[in-house]
Amino acid sequence: MSVRVGLSLFVLDVTAVLLILFGFLAAVSGLCLVKPEVVEGATLGLFSSYAVCSRLHLGWTALVTVVVAVIHGVAGLDVWLLRMGRDWPWLWAAGAAAAVWFIYIYVA
Repeated sequence: MSVRVGLSLFVLDVTAVLLILFGFLAAVSGLCLVKPEVVEGATLGLFSSYAVCSRLHLGWTALVTVVVAVIHGVAGLDVWLLRMGRDWPWLWAAGAAAAVWFIYIYVA
């Protein structure tokens, strides 16, 4: 296994854990927007107000999730392409451009 495949697999593992955490946070904060009394009891008062839930659901966590998801996708595509015997050296630059584009769409 080449160093690049090993590095991409490591990036895949780390970003998968981050996506699990941010996905759970997005789900809990989204549920809190609909039924705050249920989430307040389930999280022991951590998510107690609508303002906290809306800030978590619509704020910086969405941007971080988008960036981590793009990194995860590019690392997976890099592993797949290298295992197929194809090397595309501009893949990470294209992934960075896609992340900037998604952030621009979200902010606009």
